[in-house]
Amino acid sequence: MLSQKILLRKPGTGMAILALALLVAIITSMNSVVNYINVWSEALAGLVQIGETYLILAKNAVALTNSQVDMEISRRLTEASEVNQAFPQKILTARMKTDEANLTVTVRAVENVENYLKFYAARLNGAYARSCLEANVGEVLARAAKITLNMTLALSTAEKTVNVKVVGIHRTQSQLDGEILIPLTSLKSLTADSELSAIEFTFKPGVDRTSALTSLAERLPSSVRIVKVQQPGAFMQNLNMQTATFLDVWSVSVYAVVAAASYIITARLTAESTYELALLRALGARKRQILILLIGYVVIIAVLASILGAALGLTAAQVASTLLKWLQPATEIAPFLRHEQILKALALTLASAILGSAIPASRVARLGYMERPL
Repeated sequence: MLSQKILLRKPGTGMAILALALLVAIITSMNSVVNYINVWSEALAGLVQIGETYLILAKNAVALTNSQVDMEISRRLTEASEVNQAFPQKILTARMKTDEANLTVTVRAVENVENYLKFYAARLNGAYARSCLEANVGEVLARAAKITLNMTLALSTAEKTVNVKVVGIHRTQSQLDGEILIPLTSLKSLTADSELSAIEFTFKPGVDRTSALTSLAERLPSSVRIVKVQQPGAFMQNLNMQTATFLDVWSVSVYAVVAAASYIITARLTAESTYELALLRALGARKRQILILLIGYVVIIAVLASILGAALGLTAAQVASTLLKWLQPATEIAPFLRHEQILKALALTLASAILGSAIPASRVARLGYMERPL
């Protein structure tokens, strides 16, 4: 349409496209980085071996270290016909000192260290801790603190200090690789608290998990709760959902600014195009045609801005990731956009632009050819 070409040649058209494009670029750049993070988080969840393990811990506990479970519950659990294995354990934080390290570590005291590590299919260098003066150390912690076999570790809590000998270094590809495992009988040497932190257990093969959990919960006191562990898939899905929700909320404010910018663009256009609009009215253009002309102008700008904004946002994210890789070679981020995200950005930008331009466009469309917009 000739009249639209005339409007698009206005001096402010390029700046209007750039202004909206920069707003769209904010959303697309964030989405491109989050896409990369989500892909790797889902891949990480797929690498973790999912088990059928459950934990009994205190109902109001916010962490395993402050959970307190009565030892009697462990005895009651082993008597349940649905339970296959049960591992009562106490988890506490201690200060570990060696000749080369002095750091805070997690100590896990379990009833039978050998059975517990075999349950996790651990690879062991050395022997299993059996006496109260022996310990097994996770591979990750051993490397970080330069711990070797037969080394003596000084473990200190707020109450007591005990020296233990490292008889084995284990690798389970789980959180145990960053912990120290000791027999439950060693607990008295570190703390006077005899309460358990949790009881880890599994059901027998073929047992209906839902009905077994319901039956077990009815037999346990109300002060404890049962949670399923090793659910990285569900965790990552929930994390990705929360991130997507945050981006959606954030994008609302950005698209609100797009609507406001479209209002200003349309108002400025009508103020600068008084002669052209009056000429169109004099030539017989109807109100509807004037309205379509102005809205069409904004739609063209929004489409061009969406395309340019998506390109700018993705390019900016990739340039920033490249610079970060130059500064920190170990860090590698590869932002990318999905087709549906580009289409979504286009649709929302169009909707916001049309919404923002509707009021000034309809106001000008109702004027007579001798009237001027306010």
